[in-house]
Amino acid sequence: MNERVLGHFFRYKRTNVDIAEYDVSKTERRRTSGLTRDEVAAMANVSTDWYTRIEQGRVGVIASPEVLRDICHALKLNTAEVNYVFHLMDQVPPTATEKEVNESIVSLIQAQIPAPAFMMDKNLTILQTNESYSRIYGDLLSENFLCRNVVWRTFNDKFIRTALNDWPSYARHQVALFRQTYSRDADSKFLYQVFVSVKNDPIFREAWDELAVADFHEQRLLVNTVEFGELYLIENTLQIPDTGQYVVFQNAGDDSTENKLRVIGAFH
Repeated sequence: MNERVLGHFFRYKRTNVDIAEYDVSKTERRRTSGLTRDEVAAMANVSTDWYTRIEQGRVGVIASPEVLRDICHALKLNTAEVNYVFHLMDQVPPTATEKEVNESIVSLIQAQIPAPAFMMDKNLTILQTNESYSRIYGDLLSENFLCRNVVWRTFNDKFIRTALNDWPSYARHQVALFRQTYSRDADSKFLYQVFVSVKNDPIFREAWDELAVADFHEQRLLVNTVEFGELYLIENTLQIPDTGQYVVFQNAGDDSTENKLRVIGAFH
């Protein structure tokens, strides 16, 4: 473990903070540059003894994720520093909550029009879509979080099941992604709810029992729609740094689809 490295890092950050940013005594009698251990402990809601043990890098002293988060907050660490702290202790860094949506990311997916695009959280739940996506797949944002989950939709959305030309292969890939996602947060009540909602589907059961695990990779989708005909879309997924969220782009895979997307996007 990296207890000593973590302790040294905390001590350095504590003694080098700008105390002008804190509501603490700023008298000339302060014998410590930066903050005292007592002050950090109080702001992190832990005892001074416990914080001291962490800072001294005592072997076997393992801070919980909540304590690490509160110490990081007390020291005003930036995102990269917080990630560093959590990685030192082999813990998963905190991410943006499922409802936090960065307006710049919303602008990014809107800028993809006429191509469909959407944003989803770490649980594979859709947070935002652009108008092109809504025209093809339906307006999802009025639905609850479960119904917006990509895995739930794969098995419960009639359009997805019937419109995708090779739905079984698509579904198997989603199951492999879901296994990877679930492994990162095995105690998630929401992911368990997703699992319960799809576990009785024969394709899901078969794919789940195969123990396949996957990360995101390029998907080639043939989508048959009543209004626009056949769309050949190439889907790519990018992770948004420091959030655990994703942006998914579906670009035209041929000239015919590109022309159809122009028509779809002309209505936004």
